[in-house]
Amino acid sequence: MKLSTRGRYACRALIELARYYGQGTVSIDRIAAKQLISKRYLEHIFARLREAKIVTGTRGSKGGYVMNRPPDQISAGEVVRAVEGPLGPVHCVDDPTSCEKVGQCATHNLWTKAAEALNQLLDRYTIGQLLAEQDGLDAKAGKTFEGAPLEGGAE
Repeated sequence: MKLSTRGRYACRALIELARYYGQGTVSIDRIAAKQLISKRYLEHIFARLREAKIVTGTRGSKGGYVMNRPPDQISAGEVVRAVEGPLGPVHCVDDPTSCEKVGQCATHNLWTKAAEALNQLLDRYTIGQLLAEQDGLDAKAGKTFEGAPLEGGAE
């Protein structure tokens, strides 16, 4: 099973948004530029994140987005499910009424366990943890969160 770009980009966008948690709104233009994601595509992703009450958007010249909870209280699983929907690898896991073989099919149990494992893994990671990991990767590359080289870092 592969996640679509919606799930991957939503996590990246929220890591970027988490950098500014508690500092006011962040424009979608800034997030798009920093993460190299189409603004238009991000608008669709943020619409789903708003519906899931993960973020709040504000319109106007000082508009943008804020996280509704601290980054350490938002799981990657919650974000991915908000933009992707249920994470079952096959339709019958998400909707058991869709298949006549449910309850009589050994593979259904396998797919159910696979979905549970994926959901549990994604739920173990918070956006705050992912931000800390990203900051560590950026520091190794000699970058601050703004993308500028650290003093004495590689250019």
